[in-house]
Amino acid sequence: MATLNRPVRSVRTGLCAALLAVLACGGDTGGTGRTAVIGMRSDFGGFNPITNSDLYTGEIINYALFTPLVQYDSALNIVPNLARSWEEQGDTAIVFHLRPDVRWHDGRPVTADDVVFTFERAKLPETASLLQSAFLADVASAERIDSLTVRFRYMRPHAQALEDFWWAPAPRHLLDSIAPDALRNAAFNRQPVGSGPFRFVEWRANDRLVLARNPDYPADLGGPPPLERILFRIVPEASTLLTELLTGGVHADIPVLPAQVEQIRAQPGMQLFAYPGRTVYYLGWNHARAPFDDARVRRALAFAVNRQEIIEALLHGQGVPAEGPVPPWSPARPADIAPHAFAPDSTAALLEQAGWRDRNGDGLRENAAGQPLRFSLLSSDDALRRAVVEVLQSQLRRAGADVQIRVVEFQTMLAEHRNREFDAVFTNWILDNFRVSAAPFALFHSTEADRARSANRSSVRDPVLDTLIEQGGAATDLAEQRRIWRDFTLRLQQQQPVTFMFWLNELAAARGDLSGVGMDARGELRTLRQWMLDR
Repeated sequence: MATLNRPVRSVRTGLCAALLAVLACGGDTGGTGRTAVIGMRSDFGGFNPITNSDLYTGEIINYALFTPLVQYDSALNIVPNLARSWEEQGDTAIVFHLRPDVRWHDGRPVTADDVVFTFERAKLPETASLLQSAFLADVASAERIDSLTVRFRYMRPHAQALEDFWWAPAPRHLLDSIAPDALRNAAFNRQPVGSGPFRFVEWRANDRLVLARNPDYPADLGGPPPLERILFRIVPEASTLLTELLTGGVHADIPVLPAQVEQIRAQPGMQLFAYPGRTVYYLGWNHARAPFDDARVRRALAFAVNRQEIIEALLHGQGVPAEGPVPPWSPARPADIAPHAFAPDSTAALLEQAGWRDRNGDGLRENAAGQPLRFSLLSSDDALRRAVVEVLQSQLRRAGADVQIRVVEFQTMLAEHRNREFDAVFTNWILDNFRVSAAPFALFHSTEADRARSANRSSVRDPVLDTLIEQGGAATDLAEQRRIWRDFTLRLQQQQPVTFMFWLNELAAARGDLSGVGMDARGELRTLRQWMLDR
């Protein structure tokens, strides 16, 4: 995988921040200079590596609370982490050798038993683990060789096999007594015992999360972090959170809105981070509900969406149109495919073809039974998403569709989307790893359509997509990968199982006295264990 573009950063200057709300953490903070406060706009999910599907919860799992088998370096090469080394056995298996000095925060060693347990739980359908679809779809089995050695066998040869293992094991001794279908609601998820550079202290829902330095983290993995504590404050309103950043109430604001970029750049002593990320936004159609069981309707509504209008009006230059789930920075991305066009005439023709026309002159289209083309569009209450769905409502209204917006809190939206309780949804997908076939498989492969709580939440079943996903995942030649993903993207545009909107640059900001902060496509929190306060 090619090296990503480097983050755009403002010049650092020294500016001391007044630290607020630290004493509310409880216990000894070690002095205000050793506690960083990070503002976030939504609460976290449960801190269980097996069941998590939330972006920032995943970053805290991977970079703070737990120790994944492998990590990525700045060039997106796989490097050792919990697994100190490995050897590939042809194209059928891989053997990992674990470090002997990583311990759970209750003192027990992390072993091969934890790795095998995590794998086996994630593979069970009743667990509904995102690890299965995003990482482990091509991995058949895990075998304990000894306490520090694990062999994984593949179902089939496939490209980028090491990317299958960018996940953290969970503690078997604390979770093996919990039924797989109960893991998502386990008490552990709210009081996790991890193995990473930070330990869990406290989580107050929709208020704060507190982590403390792990003094026993192995020196070969970087040792104990400089910060004694990290306080994540939940501040849902984006403008309020930015004010907190500018006045010293928080040291970092994650994420910031595109409209806030210039205000941050104009403020002395601020660091701005902007980089091409792993987030693609899309309109999801529920194929199990009419009228979205008809590809002509999905294509028609896709032609009615003016992506460029949205990018120019709402993203302030911090995004690019999306034609599919292969990111713009990937060397496997087909270069000769344009995003789906804005073509109102095609919208009208397809809807007429599908039997939807304005039969009573009210500006809305109806079917032969007189039912209007009306559906609910689900979105979270994030300010940017609210703005986008309002524009979408207007654009689709001009096509004769009555779109009823339903805005809810993010975790509520996620639950309804995951349970397929929606007509249409405006949401995003985060590339869980840098294996090109991972997102296509999770989002579109038919084997995921009937699996409860899987990422194929639109219930897509298309044998042509299945074949292309499998071929793309197996291809090792870059030219062949580009050809396959080109055919895959063309099929997406023809069938519109979902309608891809745009790739959004990741945006965050920090005060000048918070050093060690580095952000790129691996995540905003990837250097969390290196952050320190310069005072």
